Amino acid sequence: MGISLATEAGQPPGRRPQDRRPLISVRGLSVRYGAGRKGKQVVAIEDVNLDVFPGEVLTVLGPSGCGKTTMMNTVAGIVPATEGTVTVDGAPVTGPGPDRAVVFQDYALMPWRTVAANVKFGMEMQTKLRGRDAERQVQDAIELVGLTGFENAYPRQLSGGMQQRVGLARALVAEPAILLMDEPLGAVDALTREVMRGELERIIATTGKTVMFITHSIEEAILLGDRVAVFSRHPGTVAEILDVDLPRPRSERAAQGDPRYVELRNHLWDVLENDARDAAKDQR
Repeated sequence: MGISLATEAGQPPGRRPQDRRPLISVRGLSVRYGAGRKGKQVVAIEDVNLDVFPGEVLTVLGPSGCGKTTMMNTVAGIVPATEGTVTVDGAPVTGPGPDRAVVFQDYALMPWRTVAANVKFGMEMQTKLRGRDAERQVQDAIELVGLTGFENAYPRQLSGGMQQRVGLARALVAEPAILLMDEPLGAVDALTREVMRGELERIIATTGKTVMFITHSIEEAILLGDRVAVFSRHPGTVAEILDVDLPRPRSERAAQGDPRYVELRNHLWDVLENDARDAAKDQR
């Protein structure tokens, strides 16, 4: 057993041009919550349409409160759709499933459990592995995220970046097809964030997982994504989806000298700034 690796010298199989059937498909998705102060429903997202292909990293970029997390949570099966559909591998999403794992921003670790026990929790609800196989799977996940030697440490003994690695290992250990990552680097300092971004790129390339990655950072969206989906302000919808034509592995220092990176970054800034201006006008 062990964590499944990508084929063809680390290239995720979904990156092959002929493999273009979406793994995740979102069509006409709207989510509304309860009633607002005036008795009206709060519209979180409206008419969202996007696809995520096998082995692809789709980064989702947008301002706070635009519904990025709500959209991801409907894919996870945590939040039901009010209108529209979400399918994974052609099947409607009706709730959480073992084919999808969520990595949260706030780590969500159990402080009374060691690193190994926290990672093992990711597979405790499944029955496919028991005993020695499960222990090996946990160790493989810990090694993959670079935490070998910290198996018996507790969360309080770890830095923020190390705690996030535990959360990632916990998601990976059950071998989901899809990783749903909700600003997983948002709670760490800038230096740790850059190191962890590079580690995430390595892990994703190694495992070939399909990834939906939520972020507020334009630079992070470009450096991690194969494509960037830009969300408009509340109520959130997809304003634009752009290809990222940059070689991997990527580093911010190297990318800054690439005119393609500069052009894409400037374009994304323009899209977000224009959306903010339009939203300000609507509030007047």
